[in-house]
Amino acid sequence: MSRKVDLPAAEEASRLWLGTFHGVLSTHSESDPGYPFGSVVPHCVDGNGRPLLLLSRLAQHTRNLASDPRCAFTIFDNDGGDIQQGLRLTCMADCRPIDDADSFETYCRHFPRGRFYAGELDFRLYRLEPLRFHFNGGFATARWLGSDRILVSMPFDAERPDDLLAQLAGAHADWLAAQRPADCDEPTLLIAADRWGVTLRCGERLFRRTAARAMTKRADLHVAIAEDRLQ
Repeated sequence: MSRKVDLPAAEEASRLWLGTFHGVLSTHSESDPGYPFGSVVPHCVDGNGRPLLLLSRLAQHTRNLASDPRCAFTIFDNDGGDIQQGLRLTCMADCRPIDDADSFETYCRHFPRGRFYAGELDFRLYRLEPLRFHFNGGFATARWLGSDRILVSMPFDAERPDDLLAQLAGAHADWLAAQRPADCDEPTLLIAADRWGVTLRCGERLFRRTAARAMTKRADLHVAIAEDRLQ
């Protein structure tokens, strides 16, 4: 996500939250008490906007979380410019393992290798339960935001995600084909839809197409795609 216009802080933060697929997980070090331990991890969000992580049981951050589930998770707008002028969002949260088939399917739509990691390499699904957020949109713009400003439930939740995504892909096949990056030989897949846009995947690459305004109904999403309003 790159910042093109000035938006309300909560909207900018929410767009960044839903449109970023990796972040820095900071846990409490078990081996060096009192010191934080940071690691970069891929993630996606569930239907309530909570991050899903697939973590190795052998990883240091996993051992740290077993001792203390409190953590921070930081994401940022990596547009290649001055990072201090870019968007940054830190979530204070608890992070615990979950056994939830729907959440695992959501994760694997984003990261297909997750099935191999979970089945062969002893990775387990975790979910962050956010407490509050600290948003920084550039110099002199830092502020705290409550979880209720970011964790709005996904629209279209009356339908199963698989059914909605299949319907969209079938109805807008030409648009979807046109989104394929020039250097990707695989078909582009529509893997998630939310109030601010859609997430697409070509091979292992994730990317976003975003809407100018929030979409709250299935019809809004169809119109935005049909009229090529997603950028």
